[in-house]
Amino acid sequence: EMETTQTKKRKSKKFFSLVVVLTMSIGCCFFFFEKDEANTTTLLTTTRFDATRYGRGVEEEEANARRTGGGGGDFEVGNDDDDDDDGRSSFSSTKNSFVYGNNANEDTTTTTTTTQRKAKQKQILKMMRGHAKMLQDKTPSRAYDAFEEDEGHDDYGGLGASSSSSCYNKNTHNNNDNQFSISDAFKNANSNGIGYSHMAMLSPLPKGSFYRWILVWQCSRGIEGTADMHLRAVFSDDLKKWTPKDGVELNVKKDKKNAVWAPVLHLDEKENVLWLYFSESVKCLRMMSPENRWSPGGNINAVSSIDGISWTKPKTLITSESESGNPKVIANKLVVHPKSKHWILPYWGEASSAKGCRSGHPTISGVLISKDSGHTWHSHGKVHPRHGRVIEGTVAVTENGDSILQLWRSKSGFLMQSTSANGGFTWTSPRKRTDLKNPDSKSSLIDFSYYVNDTTGKTEIISNSGISELLSRSSPSSSLSRAKQNLKHVIALAFNDASSGRKKLSLAISKSPGDGKRFSKLKEIEPGRSGVHFHYPTVIADPFYRCNSNKIRIIVAYSYMKRVNGWGNVYRQAKFGGIRVATVLMDASSSSS
Repeated sequence: EMETTQTKKRKSKKFFSLVVVLTMSIGCCFFFFEKDEANTTTLLTTTRFDATRYGRGVEEEEANARRTGGGGGDFEVGNDDDDDDDGRSSFSSTKNSFVYGNNANEDTTTTTTTTQRKAKQKQILKMMRGHAKMLQDKTPSRAYDAFEEDEGHDDYGGLGASSSSSCYNKNTHNNNDNQFSISDAFKNANSNGIGYSHMAMLSPLPKGSFYRWILVWQCSRGIEGTADMHLRAVFSDDLKKWTPKDGVELNVKKDKKNAVWAPVLHLDEKENVLWLYFSESVKCLRMMSPENRWSPGGNINAVSSIDGISWTKPKTLITSESESGNPKVIANKLVVHPKSKHWILPYWGEASSAKGCRSGHPTISGVLISKDSGHTWHSHGKVHPRHGRVIEGTVAVTENGDSILQLWRSKSGFLMQSTSANGGFTWTSPRKRTDLKNPDSKSSLIDFSYYVNDTTGKTEIISNSGISELLSRSSPSSSLSRAKQNLKHVIALAFNDASSGRKKLSLAISKSPGDGKRFSKLKEIEPGRSGVHFHYPTVIADPFYRCNSNKIRIIVAYSYMKRVNGWGNVYRQAKFGGIRVATVLMDASSSSS
């Protein structure tokens, strides 16, 4: 009986101790929670995403957001083909995980929100462990709580309150109001195992994303077309600092033995969805030394994302076997026709030299057209040049919207040009643009419009796809009417301005009337360096720039690499090359270039 009493006392003491510990823990948590509630306001919100076209309605999205605390639920990182969980990590979005002060003055608030934003970004990148996530279906979902549009942003040129002081970064020599700047987005190195980086593509991320910009390119250990060639991405808020240093691998391959090529990004602003198009090799493997290599192209596939780090299951737009059996390739951004609202994506089928893969058909270029905002596609507008192949087409809509301009690389020493007067369904026969030199290398066009905002006095950029939305809006608003009347159209062109050699890279523009008939050089981005290629640019107008009311910022992403004489020596050479991003300011106050 005595032992039973002592046992009861010991159990009672243990229970009492446990109660004390739990009470203290709850008290501490309650203290911090109360402190946060008293002095801060939540930073995490849910982006209203119209998911009806992807199988879920807005109401379901919002109900799910309430259940999960505003986020997209659990997110697991890893290769879909890998059954080993040791190489994966997971995290869940947690309500009130990140907060910022709402009682502080303006300067303190800006500093605090920037700090908290960076903390959130760092956590998301850490949890990714160098790999983006491929979702199991074709419905995009968010892996983290949506960021506020002005969350932590200074006004380097974009979201948030205007502040002239925030347009200057004291820690660098680059003023955000400088006419010109170049930054390294990624460098090949032994530490990251990348020796080849090419075909850079740049785009803003969807609203609510953890960064403002995404840059995607194809890369491998050192040789183009090997099985390890994959897509990699980095992110940025200011176009100067890109992270993570070694990039994030995008797991978009259907088969890990295949090479993937030529990423093309398109942000659907209306649906707030980012589309990524690319080619995946499925046939035409060339037996070569020191390693077998796929011929360029294959099936053209598409994935989409609403957060930049989780991507839907790939769907195929056009197969390698179709249309004479040549592998299909893309290289440049699509355009949205302002009148029909059709999406128009240039592509070509490239004849392969691989054994058993010679179709007997020449390289043919055309466009893919989607009438339903990227969900279904059909090929149109084949061109059959008489004097050699034309590839890597780039398109832009002219000012009146009645015509589309397309430029191709060629072996003629000049860019080749064609136009379409019926929305891309048919094209004129390609002809030389003797005013635009070309060393048989990719060029890039972009068209956009701008006007001066009556309220702010700032120059507002309207993207190619935004033009069609603006023109279709019927409103009695006088400011909207003036915006439509005062729209000025621009076509920008990034290209190697030489008939031979890819040393020199330039940016030119066509303004007033913005029809692409005449280009004037705006900036020589790379003057040239012996033995180094600066090439394959992608050009885009910066929709966020606000530092100077009379300026428009144009961005050019491009790759640089050593000129290769025989791929057999690549693996024995030191890693060199990477991806750069240049920004150039254009004067918007006058109609002349």
